[in-house]
Amino acid sequence: MSDKIDRRQARTKLLLYKALMELIEEKGTDGVTVTDITTRADINRGTFYLHYRDVPDMMDQIKEDVFGKIQSIMVTLDFREAMKYATHTEPYPTSVLIFEELARHADFLKVILGPNGDLSYAIRFRNFMASQIFNKLNFLQPEETNFLIPRDYLIAYISSAHFGLVLHWLESGMTQTPYQMGLMITQIVNHGPIASTGIRNN
Repeated sequence: MSDKIDRRQARTKLLLYKALMELIEEKGTDGVTVTDITTRADINRGTFYLHYRDVPDMMDQIKEDVFGKIQSIMVTLDFREAMKYATHTEPYPTSVLIFEELARHADFLKVILGPNGDLSYAIRFRNFMASQIFNKLNFLQPEETNFLIPRDYLIAYISSAHFGLVLHWLESGMTQTPYQMGLMITQIVNHGPIASTGIRNN
């Protein structure tokens, strides 16, 4: 019996989720009400309140769930391991896992990171990327004098470039598979953007 209830609750939350995504795309994050969501999902308001206090609470729960899942994979990134895979023209497995997780939440991310989404969420993702890159580079290369450019500028460049790549993938319809994206980012990280153009081979 509990399994049947769990499935019903999961279905209800999915209908509410889809309704919210559609409405945010139409109205933006600030213009959606509980009535809008329940009307679109064809679910009564009482059912909504069994799961969420209000629209901001629903948004916060979704944001935290998605961020936490992607974060848990990102923290395992190892630049040295990624470089080993790049030399064999293979995608770094952790990169593939990240893009697979991004794909699972593509509907939400396209909306929340889009023009009618939540800028603070985009900034949070980019800042998290920057902090991860800083921590890992600080461990691998603690000597500031060994950097060809100031560390903070390098981190700003890498994190913004990675975030831009993810955004472009989402906005362009994810025509590349997570495997292809993992290979792409592995090669760019190892060889750099200019070398990745193939200019040096001409």
